[in-house]
Amino acid sequence: MDFLKLYIISMASITFGYILAETLSETNLIKLIGAKTSKIAKLGIHPALTPVPALYLVSPRVAHANASALLKEGLIEPIDLYIAILASNLSLRVMYIYRYYLPVLLPLLGIVMLYFIGLRILFDFLLVFVVLMIGHKRYRGVKVNGENNKIKLNFSRKAFKKGLIKGLTASLNFALRFTPLFLLVVFMLKLGISDKIALALSPILEKLGLDSLGITYITTAIFSPRAAYGIAKVMLSYNYPMQKVLGCMFLGNGLFVLLNESWVRILPFYSGLYPREVTLRLLFLQAGLSSLYNIFLAIVLLKL
Repeated sequence: MDFLKLYIISMASITFGYILAETLSETNLIKLIGAKTSKIAKLGIHPALTPVPALYLVSPRVAHANASALLKEGLIEPIDLYIAILASNLSLRVMYIYRYYLPVLLPLLGIVMLYFIGLRILFDFLLVFVVLMIGHKRYRGVKVNGENNKIKLNFSRKAFKKGLIKGLTASLNFALRFTPLFLLVVFMLKLGISDKIALALSPILEKLGLDSLGITYITTAIFSPRAAYGIAKVMLSYNYPMQKVLGCMFLGNGLFVLLNESWVRILPFYSGLYPREVTLRLLFLQAGLSSLYNIFLAIVLLKL
């Protein structure tokens, strides 16, 4: 893993996210988006956070930059953030489907990928339903301002300059919190902790009925699910049962999020944006719940 490249990409993307978020704010575009999406509040999202699902379709980092600013200003509470972010997971899944699943994985894995998409998006629908039920009860009676005709857009040079400066300042503050934790993660990876975990999982995977090819898929997926999908194609060519291939795919994705992505990418990113308590809870809600669902479904499929 090229850690320097990962760090540069992470910092570049969050800097872009902050600049875009601050520019949207200074030009009043965020208010316009909020007004256009204000009806979403009736479904169960805080009125100030109604742009988040739409922003997720563009860039989750922009959405988080906007949400973290609202939290710091005291305009929302942590629970409002959790509801809006979890409700936006469906938007994120839709983005994955049209950007990656359909054009790349569907031709590779065929009907197996359709089942994978269907079972994966089922979790997103259930999660959205639950959090919107909570939000609908929480925001009942809250007035929603949808009068976008009073919003004046400001595309002046001063507004763009102010957005740029505020975005760069926010990204610098992010870097001061993100960098130490990122370096700690790099140090732990250099010690081979992930490799040791993957090695320790082999006896457990054998008890799930996986042979050497299945175990190879899982251990590969822990580090790169995209690389592992090639192994899934090999499994299909060897006439592995569909439920076993799907079980490996869900187990691989679940372990990837739990043992790799959650603390290599998500934790440092969240820690640069949110207070520690909010970071840990959001990490569990975003990565923990998804991992548990994937692992549980994988065990069911492998035991069929």
